[in-house]
Amino acid sequence: MLLPVTPPDGGLIYTETNIAHLFPEPFNMISSALFLIPGIYWLFKLHGFSRQYTFLSIATWLLMIGCTGSTIYHGLRRWPVFIFMDWVPIAVLCLLASIYFWMKFASKIWVGMAAFVIFIALTFGIRRLLPNYDIQLKVSLNYAVMVLMIVLPLMLLLWKIQWRNGALVLAAFIAFGLAIGFRVYDKYTTLAIGTHFLWHTFGAVATSLMFVFIYRINGLKLIAA
Repeated sequence: MLLPVTPPDGGLIYTETNIAHLFPEPFNMISSALFLIPGIYWLFKLHGFSRQYTFLSIATWLLMIGCTGSTIYHGLRRWPVFIFMDWVPIAVLCLLASIYFWMKFASKIWVGMAAFVIFIALTFGIRRLLPNYDIQLKVSLNYAVMVLMIVLPLMLLLWKIQWRNGALVLAAFIAFGLAIGFRVYDKYTTLAIGTHFLWHTFGAVATSLMFVFIYRINGLKLIAA
């Protein structure tokens, strides 16, 4: 971190952040744009929006919005609106994914709604209970909670479908584990460019794998649990 100065957008400072540069976080910016690869692929695959793959279509558009926000946020560090474009669409996507997997597993709408309430309670609980001095830790834990809310129903769903396409999920978990590790490690590394860009890189890999999984299970007919 070359200049420990709060950026104009008022957001977090990463190891790579250098406000003196035209692009304060070039590696974080470029790695954020990696999400365009699965985003654009699925937009073409689904012809913009497919009723047959409603959830995947919504997820793709949320991913594109988040990718755009993240790329501009990390690239310029000037406007707070792009901070919200960075994390809000992804938070919504994780929430919808949790509800989607619960409903796929249980075939009951109320189960998905219960997951929604628990997710919101945990998210706000972390924000209120953890100390304010370690914002990076709070953000990382929030991302971890998002994933946890997906993992439980996903594991139950995999069990229900006899672990079909389980290799995709396992690979996604490994990629996300690496991603969250590099996100946390960014504040400790001596590498000038930091490791936050690897959070984006492995996050894009995990997202791509999960989108393929969702596409493959879309047509499965599941018996109500």
